[in-house]
Amino acid sequence: MAAAACSLARGEDGVSYKPLSIGAMSEFGMLQGGRFGTNPTPFYDEWVDHFAAFIAQSASVNNKWFINVGMGGIFEFQKPEKIGALWGGTQYRSFFIGPTAAEIEYQAVNDASENWKLGLGLFPYKYNPDASNLGEYLFRTGPYPTYIMTGGYSFVNNTAVSLQGLKSHLTLGNFSADVFLTTETVMPPLYDLSLAAVIKYKVADGLLDLGAGINLKRLVPIRPSRTSVETPENAYFTGPDGKEYSGNQAYYRNQKEFYDNKRKSSGATPADTIKYNAAKALLDSVTSWESPTSTFKPDYSYYTQAGAVVDAFASVDLKKLVPHDGLFGPNDLRVFAEVALLGVKDYPIFYEKKSERMPIMAGINLPGFKFIDLISVQFEYFHSPYVNSFFESVSTNGATPQFVDGSQKVLSKVEYGDQLSKDNYSWSVLVKKDLTRGLTLSFQAARDHTRLVSDATWAGPFLDPNEVFYATNRNNWYWMTQISFGI
Repeated sequence: MAAAACSLARGEDGVSYKPLSIGAMSEFGMLQGGRFGTNPTPFYDEWVDHFAAFIAQSASVNNKWFINVGMGGIFEFQKPEKIGALWGGTQYRSFFIGPTAAEIEYQAVNDASENWKLGLGLFPYKYNPDASNLGEYLFRTGPYPTYIMTGGYSFVNNTAVSLQGLKSHLTLGNFSADVFLTTETVMPPLYDLSLAAVIKYKVADGLLDLGAGINLKRLVPIRPSRTSVETPENAYFTGPDGKEYSGNQAYYRNQKEFYDNKRKSSGATPADTIKYNAAKALLDSVTSWESPTSTFKPDYSYYTQAGAVVDAFASVDLKKLVPHDGLFGPNDLRVFAEVALLGVKDYPIFYEKKSERMPIMAGINLPGFKFIDLISVQFEYFHSPYVNSFFESVSTNGATPQFVDGSQKVLSKVEYGDQLSKDNYSWSVLVKKDLTRGLTLSFQAARDHTRLVSDATWAGPFLDPNEVFYATNRNNWYWMTQISFGI
């Protein structure tokens, strides 16, 4: 690999360069409503404005070695914007600049029916070509704590991820396989090694596309004490009564606080007092058992962020079933779906049901009749009883969910955490039109798992651990327009 890089630098024979790629993107729109972080007050009508630019160069040596290097940057305002008399508050731009790709590949085999490449570096990857916003769960989720991400520093048609490590791509006729050994460079704890594989198979000349994947996240922890933190807050134990309990007293304290506030309110009912007493009893028991003076000593078991994510996806090209005489575009009339299990192993208390860690996505590309290049409509169902958040991961390296604050009325109204059942459904609509060569206009409306760059987040990707849209109501969605251009 070093020899190939030197050949490029010296401009030796056998080196070919692709044209330099340059481009930019402007993205703007409105968040109709949602919440920032753990702020108990929802916001409405929040304007968002992003601008990005990139440059990339690809080259090959003797059609055996392939090098791809790119740089880019995106600029956007942190949220929430805090207006103040001094220096305008926190209305300032964040700059995210760095390599978009820095990879080298070796073509080990290349013939009519077989292709095999080996590579390493930093590279983008997308395995489900039909997923325009929702889906792509294999690399955009976490098992413990369980969370899903969409978008990132930009929103529109942004489903690819950036991986760093070793890769292998094999094609045998209609079969293909990708294998990766990656290092974690985004989400704490850093540097852990993950092993992932994605296989695909085309049936009947592309009528049916099938695929499956597995990501053994943090298979090799670089610092095990960070991947599985041995603290009571990240532990569970069996109590003297034989039942399982969380070692994190906040899980019980927040419930007690909520029902305490309810029983003291003007609309209190006897049921609120009963629930308060039950929550208080649980908290008192756990507090007593974990006390240094307790005769009972909890035998802790610890949650870990390591876990297996498995994924399956499929698509059907309906155009191949009906004669259309060139009426439809290449993306039209594709029906597709994807399902994942975010963490194969069950754990007591928080991760007892696999059904609560299984997002299901389905979608269709509506006909654009060669005038509109893509009209993608997607829906998702994800029945998790907890906040879609990686807060514990970035704050304590913990593997438990984020607990709803007892005084946070946005997520708890009649019962503690009862609003969390209202974020089960997500949707997305993407419309894209190539205006001319190198110029594309896109529009996206969605209720998805968007996170914003936050002035309060100093770990991970600098995105807020919590998604913006906390409920499936008429206000929790956004629209975004993107103009992209490049040559």
